[in-house]
Amino acid sequence: MKTTTPATAVPDEAREISLYTIILEFGGGTYVSQTRAPSKESALSSWCKTIRIDKDFGPDSYRLAEEIEHEADAARLSLLDGLESAWSFTTVLNDRLILGHVIKTVPPPA
Repeated sequence: MKTTTPATAVPDEAREISLYTIILEFGGGTYVSQTRAPSKESALSSWCKTIRIDKDFGPDSYRLAEEIEHEADAARLSLLDGLESAWSFTTVLNDRLILGHVIKTVPPPA
């Protein structure tokens, strides 16, 4: 007799950890960094925690992180048309556009 186990939600901690590249355009600059996480949303959230600490964006760091994290939490990451594993998001801070991309990155073989 063949049996199947019903599908259950897999918690983030149990998912495979992947490398994500985050590209952000804000205030005339382009910022690129990488982080490891189980999902694109958690990668963006993790990255936001680092910019709160590092103050990469000066006095706007905390509010910028807050706005970006809100986009991730609201699942407003849009798959880029015609691509796989590449998403974009936009938001506004102090009347300035924030354009971001999250890309699931495959590292080169060891």
